Amino acid sequence: MGEECGESRFQTGFRFWTYETESGERRASPEPARIYGPVYYIGPLTACAYLVTTDDGLVVVDTGEAKDADLLIENVRKLGFDPADVRLILNTHWHNDHVEGNPRLVELSGAQVCVHRLDAEIMESGLFRGEKRLAPSRVDRKLEDGDVVGLGGLDFEFAHTPGQSPGAVVIAVTVSGPQGSCRVLFAGDSTGFKSAPELFEKYGYPGVCDQYRKTIARLRQVEFDLFLGGHPHQVVSEMRADGNPFVSREDWLKLLGGRSERMERFLNRFPQYRI
Repeated sequence: MGEECGESRFQTGFRFWTYETESGERRASPEPARIYGPVYYIGPLTACAYLVTTDDGLVVVDTGEAKDADLLIENVRKLGFDPADVRLILNTHWHNDHVEGNPRLVELSGAQVCVHRLDAEIMESGLFRGEKRLAPSRVDRKLEDGDVVGLGGLDFEFAHTPGQSPGAVVIAVTVSGPQGSCRVLFAGDSTGFKSAPELFEKYGYPGVCDQYRKTIARLRQVEFDLFLGGHPHQVVSEMRADGNPFVSREDWLKLLGGRSERMERFLNRFPQYRI
């Protein structure tokens, strides 16, 4: 796992950001950028999407909201790649700000959409707990814990980490770059729990509290070098103020501990949500 700033053998000029400038103005979406080796950031501002290049085509991890789809496509072009060459879309969980860009990118490229089976059901129907939550969309491969999706010599390993959603996952892949082999963790929002009544009412589900505790325990054992979460604040506000995605194990455990404690405080205050 990455060391403290200046001690990691992995170097990158990429940094996560705050959502507002120092003067308090809403920040524009950063330009697309290489993070390490074949891994790139492609936008938008608040819910990150990533691109991985392979010898057999492109992989996109999460696609933002529907309004973000054209930005992501343009950012792929800015990096010098053709969005029509996207072969796989890997979704970390079903929430709107991570999957609504799928249809536009699929229309352009014919990419296969891969997501955990439990969230695939929600995406295909558009329904969560019987309520319409998003436009139904296609899923091509419904994954289980431990499944591996390969392309161009890279193996994307899926671990089921429910809590943020029933089918939330983290995705690990080992890539090569200028400082050697690097273990990348696309964490989505698996470290998160909806610790507010209005959010729990919208996203909670039976069994979520026990699932989340097990997820935190599992994530404590995960080893990686490069952390790429679903939102910039996961790094810049909760692990490293400098925004460096090569976080240390201490940084990682700090994030997990803080979020676990937040859930327990929420449940102590609102015991009706211990479902």
